Amino acid sequence: MNRNEVEEAIEELKGSLSDFDESQIKKEVEDLILKYKVPKDQAVSTILRKHTGTTRKTVGKKEISELNAGDSGVEITGRILRVVDREIEVDGEPKSIRSGTIADQTGSIDFTAWREFPYNENDIIEIENAYIKEYRNRPELQIGDYAEIQETSEDRLPSAEELKKPVKVDLDNVDRVYTAEIEAEIVEVMERSGLIMRCPECNRVTMASECQEHGKVDTVPDLRIKAVLDDGVGAIQATMPKEIVEKLVGITLEEAMEMAREEMDKTVVYEEVKEVVGKSIVAVGRAIGNNFLVMDYKEVSWDPEEKAEEILQQIREA
Repeated sequence: MNRNEVEEAIEELKGSLSDFDESQIKKEVEDLILKYKVPKDQAVSTILRKHTGTTRKTVGKKEISELNAGDSGVEITGRILRVVDREIEVDGEPKSIRSGTIADQTGSIDFTAWREFPYNENDIIEIENAYIKEYRNRPELQIGDYAEIQETSEDRLPSAEELKKPVKVDLDNVDRVYTAEIEAEIVEVMERSGLIMRCPECNRVTMASECQEHGKVDTVPDLRIKAVLDDGVGAIQATMPKEIVEKLVGITLEEAMEMAREEMDKTVVYEEVKEVVGKSIVAVGRAIGNNFLVMDYKEVSWDPEEKAEEILQQIREA
């Protein structure tokens, strides 16, 4: 845990010190965090004060779409679209934190608040002195003890309803909007797709009627597809729930269960759902970590020459 904090502190300081000597700063960070057990945010502020005379780490106000991993001293204004209370363990002790998603007219970003955060969905807030770290290969806003937050009535921001509407993007940018619309080909259906069994308590997928959390349970059948989508620009793992599978494959949960009973083998359903490989779809969904959760879709057909030209144009503009 402390080693991770050392790396995070170094990344924050890189963007805040004009004369950055990595070996020197690394030693100072390690002394404070590992030797003297100073909290990370306090260690960063101490080093900043030593080298710049201030604990402020301002890189200027940014739009959310401009934020990148490694940014520090971040100042943004955004509307909160989602807030979740979480319990984690820090140095062996339980800690309550809040996480969620915040957005402006340019895009959205997930956040974790390590300090008091008495704000809720739909509130508009101004945040100063936050930083961005990479989490599951995507940028995440970190609101530490030294961040400053205030509620505002910034009226130029769209409503939460508007900010949650699907935005058409390529697969390299699905994590930059709250709800994405992507046009892609299903290039692979992964194992553990088709007919699966879930725990009735926690909804986890079970193995041989065993849930890793609740042990032996009376399982609940379900359908899903874990696929890989490719739009020619990027690729992402996607999960399609029962309602999507039934429509896309043309098989109901009851029919899938009957097929498995007749063959005494669930893999017959997996072979059936693999038939969707090669289909092109326009999918609407949300990027959650490294996974794209498909909430709706429609099938499309591409003209190969037109699609090739579109991809080339995207590459030229990148």
